[in-house]
Amino acid sequence: MTQRRILRDLVLTGGSVAALLAASTAVAQTDAAKPSTAETDPAAVLADPAQQSGDTDASDNSVGPDIIVRGVRGSLLRSIQAKRNADTIVDAISAEELGKFPNRNVAEALANIPGVTVGRDGRGEGRSITVRGLGENFAITTLNGRILPTDGTDRSFAFDVLPSEIISGAEVQKAVRSSELEGSIGGNINLRTARPLDHTGLHASASVEGQYNDFVEKGGYKITGVVSKTFANDTMGVIVGASYNKYKFRTDNLGEYSITDGTEAAYGVDFNRDGQVNADPNGPAYIWPDYYSVGTVQGERERIGAAGAFQWKPSSNFELTVDGIYSRYKVTQHNYRSSNYLNPLGDDGSLRWDPASIKVDSNNVVTGFKVNDLVSEVLTTDEPRNSQTYQFGGHIDWQPTARLKVAIDGYYGKARDDTGGQNRFVVAGIPGASAVFAARDGGIPDLSITIPGGRTLDQATNDDFRAHYIGIQGQNIEDRTQGAKLDLTYEVDNDTFKSITFGGAWTDRRKAVETIDNQYTTSCNYCGYPFTFGQLGASVVRPGNGNILPKLPGNFPRNFPYFDIDTYLAALPRADNNPAILDPNSCLDATGTPIPGCALSPYPAGFSTQIIQPDLPASYLIKERTWAGYVQFNLAGPRWRGDIGLRLVSTKVSSTGYGASIASIIPRVGTQDNDVNFNPVDAINGGGDYLRLLPAVNFAYDITDGFRVRLAASKAISRPSFGELSPAKDATSAQSGTFIIYDAGNPNLKPTSADQFDVSLEYYPSNRLALTAAAFYKHITNFVSTVPVDVVIKPTAQPANQQQAFNFVEYQVINGDSAKVYGLEVGGQYFLDNGFGVQANLTYNHSRATSGAVTTGLPGAIPFSANTKLFYEKHGIGAQISYSYQSRYTYAQSGNLGYLPVKENAYHEMSASLSYDLTDNFSIYAQGSNLLGSAIKRFNTYENVPNFYEYSGRSFFFGIRTRL
Repeated sequence: MTQRRILRDLVLTGGSVAALLAASTAVAQTDAAKPSTAETDPAAVLADPAQQSGDTDASDNSVGPDIIVRGVRGSLLRSIQAKRNADTIVDAISAEELGKFPNRNVAEALANIPGVTVGRDGRGEGRSITVRGLGENFAITTLNGRILPTDGTDRSFAFDVLPSEIISGAEVQKAVRSSELEGSIGGNINLRTARPLDHTGLHASASVEGQYNDFVEKGGYKITGVVSKTFANDTMGVIVGASYNKYKFRTDNLGEYSITDGTEAAYGVDFNRDGQVNADPNGPAYIWPDYYSVGTVQGERERIGAAGAFQWKPSSNFELTVDGIYSRYKVTQHNYRSSNYLNPLGDDGSLRWDPASIKVDSNNVVTGFKVNDLVSEVLTTDEPRNSQTYQFGGHIDWQPTARLKVAIDGYYGKARDDTGGQNRFVVAGIPGASAVFAARDGGIPDLSITIPGGRTLDQATNDDFRAHYIGIQGQNIEDRTQGAKLDLTYEVDNDTFKSITFGGAWTDRRKAVETIDNQYTTSCNYCGYPFTFGQLGASVVRPGNGNILPKLPGNFPRNFPYFDIDTYLAALPRADNNPAILDPNSCLDATGTPIPGCALSPYPAGFSTQIIQPDLPASYLIKERTWAGYVQFNLAGPRWRGDIGLRLVSTKVSSTGYGASIASIIPRVGTQDNDVNFNPVDAINGGGDYLRLLPAVNFAYDITDGFRVRLAASKAISRPSFGELSPAKDATSAQSGTFIIYDAGNPNLKPTSADQFDVSLEYYPSNRLALTAAAFYKHITNFVSTVPVDVVIKPTAQPANQQQAFNFVEYQVINGDSAKVYGLEVGGQYFLDNGFGVQANLTYNHSRATSGAVTTGLPGAIPFSANTKLFYEKHGIGAQISYSYQSRYTYAQSGNLGYLPVKENAYHEMSASLSYDLTDNFSIYAQGSNLLGSAIKRFNTYENVPNFYEYSGRSFFFGIRTRL
């Protein structure tokens, strides 16, 4: 940051201080109302509804200090009280009782908060969070105020690793205070684990649950338990909770639908069928599907989670807390797909499409054709996940004098996902097939495949399918986080100047990604479909056993043969030294030229053995250290309070990645694949440091008792993800003929910055009714986006008789120009005396983002979302039904084609639950999720050009819960 920018921020902050003090003086002179009451810690309120602010209507069902309100009503009471008592604009959720969160999944529970939407992983479970329309990488997730490590390649936390039963509450901080952790523009999500001193004495709960999904037609089970005990005259306490969950799932999807474009001049095709080929190389570009892959994912998930805490509070001046969590999340899943390369030209440049069958719409989208000389592929992938996450820390609150308070916190955490060399992508194909393609508006295009002999795809056998690509890969990911902070508050209590808070924080994070695969060794040993499994005498192919996407109209591959990868690999040694199986490449020289007079020979012994080794170009190491110091002035008057402060943050990043330039690209005869040779791998080091000064102002004024207005202004930053900072580049896709360079990160990326302003109104006439409204504006600069860039690659050792230059598309990560986001949130809840209650909220979000020549809504920014919950709690009966809606939004500013943004269609979600208290200590319950059977749908600008489609079925749960 330049000195000029720092000086500008200091001047702006100084002006804000003057304005706030002037306003406080005016209010003090004109308002003689009663003094405001002391505010309590929102995190503590989430655990104890008895912590009410002084202006609560005590006559209206107030919650006394010895009464614990369970269920939805108690959860909402604690949540709204946490919002009310917060020093800035905060929304919160609270557990309904010990070990029972409002929703089955932490991410889906957060979706009940205005401005928060959930991103699902396609397996029927919430995984990520979007706050105020900004994507998951614009928010940070902490546990008890500490940065959580993640098992993925970026910063965003995967909420599916945490069982909801070990979480007691969560806050979404939407405005910034100088004393709080930086790094979030969307919002700071702080999860909280339970504390034993929240409720004295002995408390325990346990549950046993069965689970069922109507799509997979199988289920699972979950067992949870938590125990809390205080002792030593309630000055010490211990709490321990654990959860075990195992269940099966199924997801059907259009997993890949790659598109490309070209002119009539480039392809020699009369796309628009006007009787001539337009010779203009700059003529209209026509869009068609390049790769079409549809199938099903089936698997099993196993999740183990535990949390614990110890507290010691020998006096009101000292409190020590030591806590920790542990999670192990294991996923086994198999992906079975029918995949087809539909390019109009064959490997030899000949036309594969029937010219008379081509149809084009007014957007130059090819909507129909018949393709001949098709290789109809079936692939299977194994995509395991073996995640472990833990974090432990200690916290001390100490008041050494009447005016000074000290808070010290330190933590260490680590997350791992050890799947290096365990992901497998294996392909078999049937050459000589044909297919008829027809686009559908809003659905999956028709693709009717005919294999040799005039048969349908489901009739294929081991004598039809030929061995092809064997990709074995995977990543070992390790994320280590550690940090410490010191906060001091000195009470001044001099008229409007109440106290000063100051301190510092330090974080150290290390993200290592090690990729292990066979990309450069044996993945393409059998590329080119050299032999059938029938020739090996092996039974590899199995008849299809499912109807893919049964509720979706269309004539696409729904029931096709599949194979197990272990069976596939076990059959390959039969080709080694087999005189009946000849290697078609054994008579080619290093340039791919046939050797005169050469007779084909069998594959050598050991040729089928897969060689798996570290893949440095797809690996990286990122180290990031931050130091922060802040000062915050806390002010208050008769009906108002506020704070103003500065936070100075220094960030240092070092990045190590690897790259290998291409030595040669030689086409494999009879296929679209290539033999790609790379030069030796070189390390690519990068990184840098930056300094940011972040001012923040917060102000709250009680217009009347129970009616409050809040104002906030701040400058905030969001750091690039670790994957975006990696300098590694991966061009191995050239082996399959797609010529795409992935993982082209940029270690010199700048942090995304935002100037943001917030205003909110809060109305609390009683504990039964709460109404809130908030408006926000964010001016964002340097936001990070991925754009495709055309580059020309010239192999360094290309044989003279081969093509000398190749056109690649490199997906580069860049800082975009700017974005503006503004919106409105409205929420409310109301309790009736008869046991009924309602909670509802809606969010409107408008954004415009520019990256290069493309202007769209900010990726991930959802224009409109709404949530509502109707519930009943009385006479031991608990019932609720919830509905959420997310409107269409821009998923990505560009997909395969830079000028076609990817949109995601509106999503509807409904869930319901019913419970009954058999006794004071036992209850039974039943729940259902995705009751509307909603699916995720994305398309490339035009609704007849799909991008992705996924459906996971409805899930049902039933169980028994006990409490003490």
